[in-house]
Amino acid sequence: MTRLDAVRLDAVRLDAVRVDAAWTGDGFRTPATFEVRGDLLTPTARTDLRPHHIGGTLFPRLTDHHVHLGLIDPAALLAGGITHAHDLGWIPSVATGWLAAEAPGPTTTIAGALLTAPGGYPARSTWAPPGAAREVGGPRDGREAVREQVMAGASRIKVALNSAAGETVDDATLRAIVDEAVTAGLPVIVHAQGPGQPARAITAGATHLAHTPFDERVDDAVLAEMADRGATWISTLDIHGWGHPTAQHAIAIDNLRRFHAAGGRVLYGTDLGNGPLAVGVNAREIADLLTAGLTAVETLRSIAGDGSAAHLAPNASIGPRFAWTPAPPPADPADLAAWIATARPRAVADLPAPASPDTTDTDTTDSTTRTTISTEGPHR
Repeated sequence: MTRLDAVRLDAVRLDAVRVDAAWTGDGFRTPATFEVRGDLLTPTARTDLRPHHIGGTLFPRLTDHHVHLGLIDPAALLAGGITHAHDLGWIPSVATGWLAAEAPGPTTTIAGALLTAPGGYPARSTWAPPGAAREVGGPRDGREAVREQVMAGASRIKVALNSAAGETVDDATLRAIVDEAVTAGLPVIVHAQGPGQPARAITAGATHLAHTPFDERVDDAVLAEMADRGATWISTLDIHGWGHPTAQHAIAIDNLRRFHAAGGRVLYGTDLGNGPLAVGVNAREIADLLTAGLTAVETLRSIAGDGSAAHLAPNASIGPRFAWTPAPPPADPADLAAWIATARPRAVADLPAPASPDTTDTDTTDSTTRTTISTEGPHR
């Protein structure tokens, strides 16, 4: 297999590349050929191209849906295979800088400051510097706080309902925050911790949880209502023990298993910055998702999707950056976590040129079958 070295294509024009597999959103196309068009890769069935075989598996993106970039090195996160990241709470003036095209690290979206009650979590937490939390004094202030985050570049709003660590905003304020965010076209993501807080979130109209609930067994009726309303949970399972599972880890796995079985939607997220987590694709988080009952394909959708339910269009262009693993997809789901953790970022402009015409692969035939990893056998 040809190794991807960062060699600029100054002298040799690369028309096309071929990989062993490419993620489509619901499985893999094997093999897959892409025409190089500037800094984009476009799926092609042309027979007049001479594709350079680079092997491995291509993902248009790999996303961590819950990170705190202010607590880690963004460049290291990208180097570990995460090409897209959603920062869920930091000082707005700092977080805005992560949106710049030249900023190191993954392509990023931000939530700005976490909205909370006066003195509420995380306003007094040691991990959150001044400005990372916006204390809200009532419905009018809640609406103003949402507008402030929008003006700072936020594409989602984060609310802390953590009754285990202090006061939370009241129901009227929570509803005002959600309504203002909806008006702005932004989702509301809730840190729901403490008895009844997940139910409060869904009752107020918020349909995204920043964490799988971990400190109470969520009632089946609440889970069913969340699933019926199209709720999304971000997994963040590995923060409970970091490889040494705790009682909260077991509660979270049980809640996620039942939420998923009820039809709820799950996204891969790590809460990166919270303890000794892998800076990059976290194999333990992937393994936990499988343990919670997601199939291999569902697990890959949780990290390799764009955050929506839509699949990748068959002829959609990819780039200028993508994720790549050096090996094709494993047949055994038990190998999935270790395999996806080998993902690394690649740029179209840095793909290696063919060594010579004699070594250029001329077989451009792609399988039109979308294959999926077997879901038979144990997940761990």
